[in-house]
Amino acid sequence: MRWRESETKCVSRVKGAYESFVSLPIALALRGSTQMTNTMRVVALLGCVGLAFATTLLQAKDRTYRPPRLSDGRPDLQGIWSHDNATPLARPDGFATLHISAEQAVAIETMVYATLQDPAVPNDPTPDLTLRRVLPIGGTFRSSVVIEPADGQIPGTPLFQRLSRNANSNRLKGMDGPEQRPTSERCLGNPASQPPILYNPGTNLHQIVQTSATLIFYSEIMHDARVIRLSATHAPAAVTSWLGDSIGWWEGDTLVVETKYFTPSDTGRGAPFVGYLVSPQTVVIERFTRVSERELNYVFTVEDASLYTRPWKGETHFLASNEPMFEYSCHEGNRSLQYILQGARVQEAAE
Repeated sequence: MRWRESETKCVSRVKGAYESFVSLPIALALRGSTQMTNTMRVVALLGCVGLAFATTLLQAKDRTYRPPRLSDGRPDLQGIWSHDNATPLARPDGFATLHISAEQAVAIETMVYATLQDPAVPNDPTPDLTLRRVLPIGGTFRSSVVIEPADGQIPGTPLFQRLSRNANSNRLKGMDGPEQRPTSERCLGNPASQPPILYNPGTNLHQIVQTSATLIFYSEIMHDARVIRLSATHAPAAVTSWLGDSIGWWEGDTLVVETKYFTPSDTGRGAPFVGYLVSPQTVVIERFTRVSERELNYVFTVEDASLYTRPWKGETHFLASNEPMFEYSCHEGNRSLQYILQGARVQEAAE
């Protein structure tokens, strides 16, 4: 109804403008012509559509987000950011498309939650777990963080498949020594602190501190502080580390970060619905773009010819947070690892 009213007003105005443009005698002579009236109506409608389109473009241009900038003119990415998006890294079984409905997103949340806490145990839900949700990226819910390949799966080589099986087996049964335990139990690394940055069922807060020459990406979990040197060159390949060697540069308003030379001791990165591998040959490219006052778009690509048949790409985001960050008191050789291995010895003795 509103469109009809707007159409009538717009057509009337365009017809009036048309008649004032044509000489009055000709306009009066043609006013009674049905053909001319229909022609004028079509012209009027086209004019209205064109006017609406032009207005929309101008409004969209006015609404284009302009990020705050530092004194060097680069976008200011600083602040505390959270990544509580529980979307699985790879697409789960039963989902055929990347973009899914809100109901399907709830189904994935239910699957994720079931792996974190046994619903049969009559306990109140752990508060931090209730905050984990499948969040829309770019306005739509997604079945996976992986957007390429199109099937949402990690394109692993036979070596990747074998190492992944070993890592999963050790996670469940590897109790001979600390080297068999996941790196997160050993306080050496975590998917939420090592690039690419992904979801963790615990804490997902990060802080960015930025200068014209360096950017620090600090993660609350594992108290990892990654130093990203801007407009720099990589360290020698022989120098490997858990976080890798990160350098960055700007492409317009997007910060691009390249990370290489991960330690060969990293035997796998895993969390619920997150699992992948890196090696000293792995290259991770991250792209950070501030798209609003409260959102950083985050796109990454992982490439390693020994582990993956092709590069694979993921997309998620970070949201601005006013939560305080706390000390994550975790270090290699911590007491929990000691108790895990002691418990395994007790279980072996009982068998």
